Amino acid sequence: MKKLISCILVIISLSAKSQDSAYTIKVCKDAMADKEYAFGSKVLYCSDNDKDGFTVRISWNNKKGIVSYSGLSVHSVGIGDCQENDELIVLMEDDTKVTLKSWQEFNCKGNSYFDLRGREFNNLNTKKIKAVRFTNGRSYESFTYKLKPNEQSFFIEAKTALDSKDYKQGDCN
Repeated sequence: MKKLISCILVIISLSAKSQDSAYTIKVCKDAMADKEYAFGSKVLYCSDNDKDGFTVRISWNNKKGIVSYSGLSVHSVGIGDCQENDELIVLMEDDTKVTLKSWQEFNCKGNSYFDLRGREFNNLNTKKIKAVRFTNGRSYESFTYKLKPNEQSFFIEAKTALDSKDYKQGDCN
């Protein structure tokens, strides 16, 4: 049942693609928890058939109004049943690649988390992306998605939004 619900949520997300508008960062303060958060306005949806694929989301930190990059989260559907030791390969327009290994513990929710360091982060936010491959490290099933022209600047737009410091104030609820 959980897999079915997860699949339905991804399909709904895939049908509501918001990849045509500019990437923005929304910040908010949760007065009840006394915490600050930051969220990106776009998710990279990687699916050709709305049945299997994955999403890539950039995670942000917000400490005292200073927003910084935190990592990548990937949610996959139809690429193996459980996640562990997953791999994300990003192929850039100049045919260079960034290969990332997940750090999360075993789970069967489709969630994978990746960290980018120095050169990896700089490569992603300075070049357009041609394709992205997600490989399930448990079953070795993989899915490769070739990006459309309006999707190829996903990381560049995110970095521009971060550098602009023109964050949108919002409600955490």
